[in-house]
Amino acid sequence: MDNERLTAALAKVEELKVNQGLSQEKAGKLIGVSGSVLSGLASGKYKGDTERMVKIIEDYFVVKDNYDCTYQEIEYAETSISTKVYDTIKLCHIKGGLAIFSGDAGIGKTKAAKKYAADNPTNSIYISLNPCLTSIKAILKLLSSKIGARPERQLDDMWLAIREKLSDGMVLIFDEAQHLPYKPIETLRAFSDSFADEGQTLGIIFIGNPETVRRLGAKQKAEFAQIANRTKQKLIYGTKHIQRRDIELLFPVLRSRNMDAEIDFLWGISRTEQGLRGAVNLFGNAYDNNNYTLKGLTAMAKHMELDLTGLDIKSIKSSKGAA
Repeated sequence: MDNERLTAALAKVEELKVNQGLSQEKAGKLIGVSGSVLSGLASGKYKGDTERMVKIIEDYFVVKDNYDCTYQEIEYAETSISTKVYDTIKLCHIKGGLAIFSGDAGIGKTKAAKKYAADNPTNSIYISLNPCLTSIKAILKLLSSKIGARPERQLDDMWLAIREKLSDGMVLIFDEAQHLPYKPIETLRAFSDSFADEGQTLGIIFIGNPETVRRLGAKQKAEFAQIANRTKQKLIYGTKHIQRRDIELLFPVLRSRNMDAEIDFLWGISRTEQGLRGAVNLFGNAYDNNNYTLKGLTAMAKHMELDLTGLDIKSIKSSKGAA
């Protein structure tokens, strides 16, 4: 084994640990080898296939180095919709009770929810759901893990352990909430009600697509009547609510260069079913292709097979250079 390669690989690992504040074990998990293997390689006591381990480390950093050379989207921008999501979570946090924020896919809901949780790390919990996490047991296990509640096998014991760990003035943020059936929702609602009964507050907000409101807040559905009656906030937003200013915030390089036609084009894309996420993906691909002019964006949109129906590209072209 080439000692220079080993030294270089281990130096990369140490840099990763320092930059991200990781332990040996957590760094190894990211890379794909165990912390004990990293320790063995560093001490010269590893008895396995050193060549293979070094290759795994090298390959990991090649991928990461290449990723760093691609377009990096803005982590969070105060767009018209993300601000509303953030403010709705904040109000739910302050007042307690249940809230729903519903909107089309790709309009910035998740980024705003994660931003709020990051800004309020001591009293907010962000949980992203998926179709595999829909049962009462799955939801309670996930919530237990997030808040550090003691593990329990029985549902009643699990609920009580979570209730004991939760505290006054917290907010629970459930993203992709359209996956939640009625019974888990009722189980979560009971946490909020238990705090209200004691004159305290626990906010619970469900964030998801329009189906979230139809299922969690539709009064015509008897099984959701209690949820609808207890929901203090119900907001629905779609791609049509996206403003031109949002595109300027998301793509400052276009704003700084007065690339109005490109901004208008991406604005048009964002107001289709593609949403802001589609506009970001399109710009990222065009940027990595070294051409994010209107011509480059249009070509990339066709390459990505995006539906441009309804977009008047000729009109957008004529607006280039406008104030």
